[in-house]
Amino acid sequence: MRSAAKRGEMCASQAGFTLSELLVVVSIIGIVAGLSLPNLSRSIDNARLNGATQKLAAVYQEARLRATQSNSIYTIVVSPPGVTPARICIDLDGNGLCGAGDPVTVFPAQVSLGGSGVPQLTAAQLGFSPSDLDPTLGIGWNGLGNPCQRSSSVSPCAAIGWVQYLRFQRTSDDILYTAVTVSPTGRIKTWTYRPSEHGNGTWF
Repeated sequence: MRSAAKRGEMCASQAGFTLSELLVVVSIIGIVAGLSLPNLSRSIDNARLNGATQKLAAVYQEARLRATQSNSIYTIVVSPPGVTPARICIDLDGNGLCGAGDPVTVFPAQVSLGGSGVPQLTAAQLGFSPSDLDPTLGIGWNGLGNPCQRSSSVSPCAAIGWVQYLRFQRTSDDILYTAVTVSPTGRIKTWTYRPSEHGNGTWF
């Protein structure tokens, strides 16, 4: 009986963990969590920016559809640089403003629209030479579904292609970039910028 009891005590002691072993396990978990959290945070921010990019592409698609259905010109109004949160609308009444009856899309506060300081897509990558986006000029689609730009509500809508860049400000030195391009033929495409350790990133 005594030998059986001793064997039970030995098995019980072997099945447990010592305090030092538990501390080692907790330390390992802490190290792994510390390494994972920055990557998780960046993945979440990437998802937010990609969501904003898809929203912008959807606005372009909706404006083009409206233009072809009504056989008229519909322009896009983009909030000026520095406005937070950035917003974009389809100008249904043609007054050049985002009014109460215009469908408005609001982007996350960290997202800004504009090409200042953004690594630029080249004409070779795009397959066309993009026009400079002037916030004071209306960009949109004509009744044939072709992208165009007009300088006033009565001026003709001249055919163009353009690039709209999006920036997601994570920290002062960590910025994520995406873009939505519209070719002169009306093809809408989204792009993501992948930075590299050597400073020369790539768009894909």
